[in-house]
Amino acid sequence: GVDPAAGPALLIGAGGAARAIASALLEAGCAVSLTARREEAAARLAAALPGLAILPWAARHRALADHALVINTTQAGMSGNPPLDLDLAGAPAALVVADIVYVPLETPLLRAARAALEPLADLPAAPAGWAEALPGLRDEVIALAARDEATAREMGEISSALDVIVVDE
Repeated sequence: GVDPAAGPALLIGAGGAARAIASALLEAGCAVSLTARREEAAARLAAALPGLAILPWAARHRALADHALVINTTQAGMSGNPPLDLDLAGAPAALVVADIVYVPLETPLLRAARAALEPLADLPAAPAGWAEALPGLRDEVIALAARDEATAREMGEISSALDVIVVDE
C-alpha cells in the first residue's frame, strides 16, 4: 500500500475524480498539489478544498521531483483518448505513479513508469518480513537515541566536574 502521509501528492486533472481523491488525501494528512489544463477548473477546486495547492500546467514535468505520488485523474490514456503528456524522466525513483483509467489496464503513463523502473529490476529484493520489523527497529533507534543523549549529558557533567578539580603540582 501507499501511505498518503509519506509525501506530497500531485494530482493531474480537476474533475470530480480529482475532487474526491484530493479530499481523501487532504483528510489523510497528505500535502496535495493539483495541475490541470483548465486552470479555471483547478482554481474552483482549490477554492472548495482548503489546503490544495495549484501548480501551472506547464510546471507538471518539473513538479514530479518534489512529489512522492502522482495520480492521473483525467481521461488521458483511456482507450480512444491521447496519452497523458507527462515526462517521467525527471521523476524520483521512489515516485508512486497511479492512474484511475481502467481501460486499458496498463495506460501509456503506467507503461512509462514501468519502463523507468526497469533499470532497478536487478536490485536485490528486500528480505522477507522487513516491513513488519520496521516498527520495532524504529523503537530501538528511539531508545538508543535517548540513551545516547543521556550518556552525552552525563559525560558533560563529568567533564565539568573534572574542570573544577584543582591539581597540586
